[in-house]
Formats: sequence, structure tokens, C-alpha cells
Amino acid sequence: MTVIAGATLLTVVVLVATWLAADGVVRAVGGSAALDRWADLGNAFGVLSSVLSGMAFIVLIVTLWIQLRELALQRTELGLQRQAIERSSSELKRAAEAEMRSLHFELLRLSLEDPALARVWPDASAVDPERQRQLLYANLIYQHLVLAMGLDGATDDQIRATLRYVLRSEIMREYWTSAVALRHQTETPATRTWRIGCIGDEIMQEYACAQPGSSC
Repeated sequence: MTVIAGATLLTVVVLVATWLAADGVVRAVGGSAALDRWADLGNAFGVLSSVLSGMAFIVLIVTLWIQLRELALQRTELGLQRQAIERSSSELKRAAEAEMRSLHFELLRLSLEDPALARVWPDASAVDPERQRQLLYANLIYQHLVLAMGLDGATDDQIRATLRYVLRSEIMREYWTSAVALRHQTETPATRTWRIGCIGDEIMQEYACAQPGSSC
């Protein structure tokens, strides 16, 4: 592109120099006959200058076209780089979430294996040890499902079908009811985990409306 722009500038300089040189020669020679000859020569130079001007214009158009092409390619490359950065950020976020849930699984596993550790959880003394272990296991099941559905990119219908199946369990419904307040306090709205929780709440509402004497 630099070479083409240089050629354009050189063409313009040549045209200007040609006209200045012709004018100087005419003034130096003088005479009507000489002027006529130089007029013919000027006409020839006019044709040449027209050709050169046309070439310069073509070179200018080509230069502008190349510049526009390069700008379009740069925009495309920037778009691809932005998409790559967004994908990388999304993957890092999902990896961090998976790592956090893995740690949560380990904490629950320790609680299941050691009743003394299970009593560390809030409200653990409110239920008998066996029920507490069942609720901890229900928590473990739910966290596993949340992670699996998030990694698989499950649709709302798939999430609803999965939760409707697991919430057929009375203990899973008890776990859901006991954890709903904490979940609403800790989950970030508009996230996938929050959406899964909302779908679960809808299913729990269906169960509540199905009970005898319900006012739904």
C-alpha cells in the first residue's frame, strides 16, 4: 500500500513538473510560429497529461480499495479475538465453578462419613442423625445435578424433567424446603444455578397444589 501511494504522489509531481517546464520553454523561445509549434506540443502534452491523470485516479481508487479491504480484515480479526476471549473467560468461569462444587462435594462427603462433622452444619441438631445424613446426601445429589446440567447445557425442559424426577422423593422435597431460604439468599439472580432453582420451586409449587385441601 505504501508503494502504491508513493507511485501516486510521483505521478502528480511529474505532471506538475511537465507543465512548468513547457511553460518555461514557451516563454524563452517566443514568436508566433514557435508558439504554434509549442501549442501543438502542448496539445500532445494535454493528451499525455489526461492519460497520466487517469492513471493517477485509478491508482488512487486502487489504494483506497486496498485500505478498505485491510480495515475490513482488521475488524474481522478483532471480532474473532473478542470471541476467543469471551470463550476463554466462559471456560475459566465454568472450571472455577466446577472446582468450587468439587470442594462442596468433599465437605458433604466428610459430613456423611463422620456424624461429629455433620453436626457442624447449622440446624443439624434439629433432626435425628439418620435424617441429617439423608438430607446431606440429598444436597449432594442436587449439587451433582446442577453441575451436570450446567456442563451439558440442558434446556429448561430437560432441567424440569430431571428435577421433577428427583423431587418425587419425599426426602428430596424435604431437603428442598429446608434449603430454599438459604438458596434464595446466596444465589445470584439471572445465573444458570438460579434458573435451575426457580424451576425446582415451580415443581415444588405443583406438589403443594396437588395436596388435598390446597387453595391453589
